[in-house]
Amino acid sequence: MSQIGKVAVIGAGTMGAQIASLTALSGYTVSLWDAMDAALANGMDRAEREIFPNLGQRRELAAAEVASGLARLSSAGSMKEAVAGADLVIEAVREEIGVKQAVFAELSRMTPAILGTNSSSIPSSLIAPAVEHPERLLNMHFFAPIWVRSMLELMGCGESSEETLQTAFDFGRSLGLVTAIVNGESKGFIINRIWRAVKRESLAVVDAGVAPPEDVDRLWMMFFQTEYAPFGIMDMVGLDVVSDIEASYQLVSLDPTDTPSPTLARMVAAGELGEKSGKGFYDHPNPKYREPGFLTGEE
Repeated sequence: MSQIGKVAVIGAGTMGAQIASLTALSGYTVSLWDAMDAALANGMDRAEREIFPNLGQRRELAAAEVASGLARLSSAGSMKEAVAGADLVIEAVREEIGVKQAVFAELSRMTPAILGTNSSSIPSSLIAPAVEHPERLLNMHFFAPIWVRSMLELMGCGESSEETLQTAFDFGRSLGLVTAIVNGESKGFIINRIWRAVKRESLAVVDAGVAPPEDVDRLWMMFFQTEYAPFGIMDMVGLDVVSDIEASYQLVSLDPTDTPSPTLARMVAAGELGEKSGKGFYDHPNPKYREPGFLTGEE
C-alpha cells in the first residue's frame, strides 16, 4: 500500500462510485460525497449492488473480503466532512472547467491533501490557478468499467512535485492498476487522445449517413475482437459526458471541421443519455450488442 491512508472521492456518479469502491476494496478508508443527495444515495447503492460484486468476481475475492471492503466505504454529509483527515482527494464531478475550478478552489482551502482530478479531457494546468500549493495537484484518470479497464493515467499540472507524482503512482499500483505517467502535457492524455479520434470519426460516419451505429460497432468488434465498440462505450460513459468532453476538444481545436455532432446533440437534448437514462444508441439494460447474433446482424 502507498503512504496514503484515507481517501475522499468528490462526485458519486459513474466514475466516482467506481473509484471509491475499488479504493475501499484495496484496503483504504474512503469517504464519498456528492452535492446532490440523490446522486450520493444512488452511488452508494450501485457500489453495494453492482460495483463491489463485479470487482470481487473479477479479482476472485472471497465474499468476506468484498464485505470488508464495503465496510471501509462511507458517505459523507458534506464536502468538508468527506475530506477531513484525507491524504488524497479525487474529484469526479461534471466535465466542465468552471465547475471543476470552483470545486478545487473549495478543496484547496479545506485540506492540505494531494488533489487529483479524474477529468478525461481537462488538463490539471487549467485548474491549477484555483489551487493553493499547486505542486500537490495532478490528473488521475481512471477508466470505466474499473473492474475491466484496470488502468490509471497520471499527468502533472506543470507545477506538480515529483513526490506528488510518485505518491500517486504508488497509490495506483496499490489498487492493482496498470499505471502510466504522461510526460509533459497531452490533451486527452494517452488513451483518450487516441480514443477521441475514434469517437469523432465514428460520430462523423453516422452523421453523414454512411452507416448506423450498430454496423460501426459490429464491424469494430469483429475486427478488433472486443466485447465493446465505440457507440456501446459512449452509452456506457453517458452521452451528456461525451458531449461535454467533445466540446472541450473543439474549444482548442485548430481544425474548422471539428464541430459538434448533430446526432449527439439531438440525443442529449432528448434526454437519451445512454445506460444512465435507459436509452442512447442502444436500449438498456439489455443492449443489442450483447445479444447472440449481433455480430452477424441476426439479433
